[in-house]
Amino acid sequence: MKESRAQKKFLKIVREKKYFDQHHRVLIAISGGLDSMTLFNWLYDAQKELHIELGMAHINHGVRKESDAEEEALHHIAVQKNVPFFVGRFTGKFTEKTARDFRYHFFEKIMKEEGYTALVTAHHQGDLVETVLMREITGRNLRSLQGIKEKRDFAGGELIRPLLSFTKNEFDAPLFFEDRTNQDNHYFRNRIRNQYIEELSHENPQFSAGIADLSDEIRLAFSVITDSIQHLCVITDNTKKVDLAIFLDQSEGLQYFILQEYLTCFPELQLTKAKVAELLHILRREQQYHAELNKDYLFIKNPHYFYLEKKGHLASNNWEEEIEILYEDPKDTSYLEVSIPQNGAIEIRRRLPHDEILINGNHKKLRKFFIEKHVPLEKRNNYLILVDQKIYAIVDLACSDLSKVAKNDKMKRILWVKPILGEDN
Repeated sequence: MKESRAQKKFLKIVREKKYFDQHHRVLIAISGGLDSMTLFNWLYDAQKELHIELGMAHINHGVRKESDAEEEALHHIAVQKNVPFFVGRFTGKFTEKTARDFRYHFFEKIMKEEGYTALVTAHHQGDLVETVLMREITGRNLRSLQGIKEKRDFAGGELIRPLLSFTKNEFDAPLFFEDRTNQDNHYFRNRIRNQYIEELSHENPQFSAGIADLSDEIRLAFSVITDSIQHLCVITDNTKKVDLAIFLDQSEGLQYFILQEYLTCFPELQLTKAKVAELLHILRREQQYHAELNKDYLFIKNPHYFYLEKKGHLASNNWEEEIEILYEDPKDTSYLEVSIPQNGAIEIRRRLPHDEILINGNHKKLRKFFIEKHVPLEKRNNYLILVDQKIYAIVDLACSDLSKVAKNDKMKRILWVKPILGEDN
């Protein structure tokens, strides 16, 4: 069959971008729709030229009565063309997210089990425009408007989307299956496709092309921003901390993007724009900061760096796992020597809001004491040693006047204490 203009365009792009130069076994995600069937046909015809072997991976979502018949028809095509065919059957409650997660878990499984190094999907310009609009409507940040990447790492190989510069009217598969659920505006993406884009295209027939161009411009802008941030060396590679002095020396605009760049190191985090603005405010003021960011992470700012720390990296609430207490002199100056009365109940705990310590004859709230002594925030939660509810020492920081008085008593107890340093300390 003679190559169409669109097919020639496809092969030209594939050659120029060298999509398959490093891949021999290529798995196509095939839904049976016009876009994926066109992609399959074009790649099937070009197998010898591209030196690739194809496999087909299909998900039967089971939400339509036609699903099983379409699966059977696709299997028949695969047998006719001698192409391996793999099927995943979705189970569970169907949502856009659960279906997407199931698909990519299945594709990853097949790639690893069957030795495919590239997964190819039929995402096209329409999908890119829908994705950008969905993200904008739901209030995502500018970085997310870069749209869909044409290539990314996946399952030890690559996920490749070679049709992003194509519109759906360029596709020419003679046989395909129309999914009637695509017309169901119950789903957000379908409303974007069937209502919003259609209406906006009445105002400007080049609307979709304009959104695609805008997305590409944003991608180019972020490549410049990322290069600038890397040149500053503001984010340390080994500790994943941000140098506060370098950060504060930048313009407000670049500070915003440095923070965003840093947050991409934690892809599981989904922070709102309001939360990012709050973090920027914290970073621009003089005070140190140490507080929960969410259920999994702490946000920490000290005089030199700011960074995120997983809560799991912090010591447990069991002080015996966190501090060492000796009752004989270890002859080691790294221990804090604490004198306490001979009698009285010893308590070891973290600080409470109204705790006070007697220092230089003055009772001071711990909060005020820490601020006056410029104690780093990460040390302000060190354990307290109390006797009869009075503070005698803060582990690794200071002894109170009460300990100094007890030191002169003939009848006293002496403790030698220091933190237990784990691998992360």
